[in-house]
Amino acid sequence: MERSVQIIVHGRGNAWPVLLGETHPFYDRTDPRDLANASFSLLASRSGSVITDILIDAGHGTIQSLITGMNRIPDTICLTHGHMDHTLGVDWVVQSFRKKYGDTAAYPIHATLPVFRFLVSSYPQLAGLTELRELEPGISRTVGNDDSFTLTAYPVYHGMSAQGASMLLFESADHRLLFTGDLITPLLRPSDYKNLKNTDLMVVDTNNRFPYPGANHWSFSGKPGDPMARGEYLDQYLRWLSPVDLAGIHQPENAGRAVRSYFGTFLQAFDPAKQPFTILELIRKITPRKVVLVHYSGAEDLKYYREPILTAGELSAWANRTARAAGIRSEFLVPSPGQLIQV
Repeated sequence: MERSVQIIVHGRGNAWPVLLGETHPFYDRTDPRDLANASFSLLASRSGSVITDILIDAGHGTIQSLITGMNRIPDTICLTHGHMDHTLGVDWVVQSFRKKYGDTAAYPIHATLPVFRFLVSSYPQLAGLTELRELEPGISRTVGNDDSFTLTAYPVYHGMSAQGASMLLFESADHRLLFTGDLITPLLRPSDYKNLKNTDLMVVDTNNRFPYPGANHWSFSGKPGDPMARGEYLDQYLRWLSPVDLAGIHQPENAGRAVRSYFGTFLQAFDPAKQPFTILELIRKITPRKVVLVHYSGAEDLKYYREPILTAGELSAWANRTARAAGIRSEFLVPSPGQLIQV
């Protein structure tokens, strides 16, 4: 029987969805589910039974969503990067796994080597309790029971503290899903754009609507009123940006042959004019069918552009309207906390 694929949205928030003493138009501060960081379960099912359960990132609120939902231990955790709002729940999953399977069982973590090293340096108790299933850039490996998916990591730049950060492409016989994690720009070779083209679903960091790379996040569009124009903040950033710095955060000098080869090709082809620094710039290259917007803040839009912070409904409507104005036909949606998305 044909397998079905679903995503459960455990959280849609940025690192601090609502700061203490404040409110936020996008998030409901009275609903704990809406205070959770962006995290997702990717499920493959057959005849109504789950055969693969993959957790993608595990920040604040992830465990509460898992327990009040299906209340099962994910088969593995796949990490986009090592920051706390993507890893805080890892230990809870690992301890649950060891309680069920015994003290000698090591829980599998799919991540790049720099991300895994960052994880165990942040949570030293995990060093002997987890097993790295290393993700090398551009190289696919199977993941999940019954080899439900192939998983390919593509490097991204998310500032100097996010060593090894990557977007994650999951592919099955009938479905292709891309999770960007947090980023300022993806570090893709020319051939990678072809591999990422026409995904069924892209879940994307949408921290702000307009460019302000000083926040270590990209934006949905270019400057207000001209979605494909980069504007002064991004232009200033690009004047001092070095492609060697972009690659250096992934430690190519100390890494294996696959990493060195990947970044050698990336650096040869690097062209800042063609490098995507907004969601719309990437979408023009890879044309995903549906785009899920998460990790919204809007603080930079208000501070640097005097543009309002939007509600969830307003962001969804604005994104679709702005994309249409740029000639982009992908569908954009803002998920609800706990939402099940059928792929």
